[in-house]
Amino acid sequence: MKEVKTDMRFLILMYALAFILLREWLLPVIELTDTEYIAVFLYFIGISFLFGLLRMRWWLSIPLKLIYLFWSLHYVFFETVILSRETVSLLITDLMSNIGIIAAWNWEGITNPFRTVLFFVLLWMTIYLIRHWIEVRKSILLFYAMTVIFIAVLDTFSSYSAEGAIFRIMVSGLLLIGLLTISRISDRHRRKLGTGMFAAFSLPLLFAVVCSSAFASIMPDRGPSWADPVPFLKSVVQGEGLGNGSFAAKSGYDTDDSKLGGAFSQDSTVVFSATVPKKQYWKIETKNTYTSKGWEQKSDETMPVNIDPGSLLAFSSADLLEKTEFLHAEINMKQQLPYLVYPYGTSKIHTRTDVVLQNQEETGQFWVMKDGEETELDSFGIDLVELNYSLKALRATSMDDYALESVDFSEYLQLPEQLPARVRELALTITGREESVYEKAKSIERYFARNGFMYDQQNVAVPKGNEDYVDQFLFDTKRGYCDNFSTSMVVMLRASDIPARWVKGFAPGEGKTNPQGKMEYQVTNNEAHSWVEAYIPGFGWMPFEPTIGFSNMTGIEYDLEIDMSDPEAPDMEEREKPESDRTKTPAKNDEDHGVLAFFNKMDKFLRENAWVGIAGLVGIVVIAWQVYKHRGRWIPKLLINAYRKRQADWVTYTKQYKGLMKQLERFGFKRTNSMTLSEYAKTVDSHFGGRRMRMLTEAYERGLYGGYTNHDDWAGLQEIWEDLINRASC
Repeated sequence: MKEVKTDMRFLILMYALAFILLREWLLPVIELTDTEYIAVFLYFIGISFLFGLLRMRWWLSIPLKLIYLFWSLHYVFFETVILSRETVSLLITDLMSNIGIIAAWNWEGITNPFRTVLFFVLLWMTIYLIRHWIEVRKSILLFYAMTVIFIAVLDTFSSYSAEGAIFRIMVSGLLLIGLLTISRISDRHRRKLGTGMFAAFSLPLLFAVVCSSAFASIMPDRGPSWADPVPFLKSVVQGEGLGNGSFAAKSGYDTDDSKLGGAFSQDSTVVFSATVPKKQYWKIETKNTYTSKGWEQKSDETMPVNIDPGSLLAFSSADLLEKTEFLHAEINMKQQLPYLVYPYGTSKIHTRTDVVLQNQEETGQFWVMKDGEETELDSFGIDLVELNYSLKALRATSMDDYALESVDFSEYLQLPEQLPARVRELALTITGREESVYEKAKSIERYFARNGFMYDQQNVAVPKGNEDYVDQFLFDTKRGYCDNFSTSMVVMLRASDIPARWVKGFAPGEGKTNPQGKMEYQVTNNEAHSWVEAYIPGFGWMPFEPTIGFSNMTGIEYDLEIDMSDPEAPDMEEREKPESDRTKTPAKNDEDHGVLAFFNKMDKFLRENAWVGIAGLVGIVVIAWQVYKHRGRWIPKLLINAYRKRQADWVTYTKQYKGLMKQLERFGFKRTNSMTLSEYAKTVDSHFGGRRMRMLTEAYERGLYGGYTNHDDWAGLQEIWEDLINRASC
């Protein structure tokens, strides 16, 4: 990149604004791809801009960036000692394995560490381009336009909300464009902007941009003038909506589940917000009858139970009031639903005192009555307890334990007569190897993620004629969304004689800290979800999550030893969605002593205090830069000490002379291509006085061009050389 002298204060401001724009690129990428460790990438951007400000040479900046990249990969993916042979071996093996994957065009098989390396390379190239646009072209309009288009497209066609991002992009982008325009005009007129003149031009610009942006942000929202284009565009792509008037259904809760299947369009409309300490699944109802096309509720319903607001629910243990500390959730409805949403462990529901709660035990539905008529609530509170299950006790359950239960399970074992036999055979094949009821259920839950099934919201088949919805999904398409996965698991559980029911509600939603410092989850129509409840003897109805990309949030107490080959082991980390894989290497016994023990402790400390490592790295970079920047002061002393120990001859003298030339260049005497050595020597002597440089040059030219390499007074030349190089070190 061409070097252009730019005021340091101006560059710092430009890089800060560019950092904000780059951060807006990272935020949706991190959110939509479920990538974590955004700070790792932000630190890389900051370090790259810092190296640019310091004008660090490529041979120093590139190794430092590679060191940071290596540390980042270790920090994110590897739990071994950072400087150990195991870490380097694991990293090299992982990266090299991707060569064959890429050669086979198997892009989905690329490992996460290699994806991260590619992402760092992309960031590296982007930062280089931004520096070129700022320092050389002095125009950032292209990058600004790309940022606006990128965020606008994501806000329109994905679940990412860019409300705050648009404001930040507009302010920082317009400031960047305006300030670079001022700088470009200054260069065109060959006038250097002083602090006063720069402030005179930039402060009005800053005032105009900030005030106009603030004014726009507080103006009332008129709403969109056009209908949402996303459903229409998707319907056109899918060949629908042109001629037949049919469109894909929108995501969201619907009471009619008699016909499942088919694509649906995204709807990011917020249904409710929930302030709750931990992520929760939000349950609405269950259904018990599978028809081969969908779900219905066909049990003999009893009269609903009236519940006073704030009273303990009938299905909660009376001991909870004395033995359990309640968590509290506050739900604020943005759109009304026919029934209340509630999390697992709900024990009390707090509403207005002028209403009565009603609960249908068979379906789990709650609704609100006032003066004999159904009414709606804008907000309500819930007291809940965390449900934890003993893994040891769960694994001790058996099919014979159902005989000890007093519940009639017939409606939860129902299956249509026309259910294909191969569905039953598959279910028994999956569960036949397990002994406990819990392990049978878990084997079905894990089946989908390990047998080529794919999560898809668009290319989802609808059973026709006598086709069975579950059979079609299990054996033909293997592609669908939550309804396909959850319905298939319920059917296979029932085929294995395990009582199960279909559950509807909402996934946890997107959580952010609100102004009061509490976690608030925004739940949209896109979070409408279905999952499974299986009856485990001695425990009751227990939730299971078979859908790929979602995680079972049931609390499990791991009160028995589990090795890493145990299929239950991955569930020990509760995660809503699949995370980046971490490569683990068991620690060796000899790592408790000596140097490896020290690195173990340092590694643990840096993992728990990442900011210390980053601050230390920045400190090392700054110190290294200062040492490099003032190399003209200490390099001559090293050269003098080194050459005093060598034999004085022509070979040594040529090295001394070339070293002196480099030092003089660092001092400020740069020799041009048209300048002879004699002319250059006169220029140096005119500054320092005397004939020292000319004497050294004459000896060098006689040896170089005349072949006179035997000098009578090498020691004298050594003294002249030392005197001159010392003068050039100030």
